[in-house]
Amino acid sequence: MLWTDIIDPATLTGYVREALYDIEARNGALSRWLPNRPVPGINVRFVAGQAGLVPEASYRAYDAEPAVGRKPGGRRTTLELPPIGQNVPVSEYDQLRIRNAADDVVLAEILSTARQVVRAVADRIERLRGVVLSTGVATIPETGAADAFGRDPSHTVTAATLWSTGPSVSRLEDLQAWCDLYETTNGVLPGVILASRRVVRVLAQGSELALSLVGGASRPATEADVAAILAGAGLPPVEVYTRRTASGPVLPDTDLLLLPAPVAVDDWEGTELGGSFWGQTLSASEPGWGIEDAEQPGIVAGVYRNDKPPMVAEVISDAIAMPVLANANLSLRATVLS
Repeated sequence: MLWTDIIDPATLTGYVREALYDIEARNGALSRWLPNRPVPGINVRFVAGQAGLVPEASYRAYDAEPAVGRKPGGRRTTLELPPIGQNVPVSEYDQLRIRNAADDVVLAEILSTARQVVRAVADRIERLRGVVLSTGVATIPETGAADAFGRDPSHTVTAATLWSTGPSVSRLEDLQAWCDLYETTNGVLPGVILASRRVVRVLAQGSELALSLVGGASRPATEADVAAILAGAGLPPVEVYTRRTASGPVLPDTDLLLLPAPVAVDDWEGTELGGSFWGQTLSASEPGWGIEDAEQPGIVAGVYRNDKPPMVAEVISDAIAMPVLANANLSLRATVLS
């Protein structure tokens, strides 16, 4: 049964949502490109298409009516958000250990377990964001679901000669060609090159980025040198992304991504790339959970306790969520290392 002696679900839900925000803001989450957006229900509807380029207006003669324009092409898409969550027990032993403790000690144990639960959800959503940005498809192995967002195949590329081949391979030519492709498709340059630390190090090892020293010697470029050289070549800045979960790196360390400039993790109106949609669970609308109507979309949490031995308690998280690319061509993946 629902255990509200120490903390009620509405209060715990507020806690886990703050914890989720802190995790993402602190760890440089991919929600800066696919920001969190709460929505009522379990479906999202949007027009998937190309951002940036629109049909041009026409000049007209005085007293003549303006030409009738049309909206940019795109397909209306409806997606069903999948459920996600995790339950973590507060064991019989742990409860016995703190049985005679003050309420704040018991609360601390529950909140510690809740942080573990929300971290598990945050990590799984972050991994799916990485899959979506890398492939243009939301592939969920647990359910077999695979929602494709229509990214042009030309936005998934491999360097003609991998940079790991050696320092003589031109990194700048590759980056300029991919940024040109991105701009041709979208009408704007990418705002950032997102890459693993390994990719950034191999980028800096390129001969064309080496710094000449007095006497004819040279040294490899530092990260600051790379930033200055890329800016001088009209290329976007590089940002290192190193997020890992228990399953390993979120993004392959062989690739880089061209993306719009990042925004705040909850600024879903600040980007045209897409968002991480958080729907409304059935548990959120349960009267016993006490969550107000306006607050029901998003991750929720409560504590349940068995009323018969061994009286194990569980911190339960419940969410319906998935990252979505509304304009998939605002992302481009390039494989540069083996």
